[in-house]
Amino acid sequence: MNMDFSNIGKRIQATRIENKITQKEMSDFLGISMNYISKLENGKTKIDLKTFMKICDFLNISMYDVLNEKSDHIIRYMDKELYELIIKCNLEKQRFIYNMVKLLIKNQVV
Repeated sequence: MNMDFSNIGKRIQATRIENKITQKEMSDFLGISMNYISKLENGKTKIDLKTFMKICDFLNISMYDVLNEKSDHIIRYMDKELYELIIKCNLEKQRFIYNMVKLLIKNQVV
């Protein structure tokens, strides 16, 4: 699978800007150079998994939403209200919801 690092960078940048966070603030908090963040957001460098996870946690976004080019299409398959509730949760809560659903399915409760 080829990763489109340009689109990943654009999604990270859009989320950072939407949350009114500067590259400097993100850089200082995560201990990552502003130059690296700039290159990442412009698709000029690849991101390692550890840094990717740190950025997603910092921005309080799901890694899935950053990686998935077609996350808007999920709404077609999932109740829109449920989707909107889940994306408002932090990653810890999203993992909890995921594990609960998985457990319910495993035990054929659903």
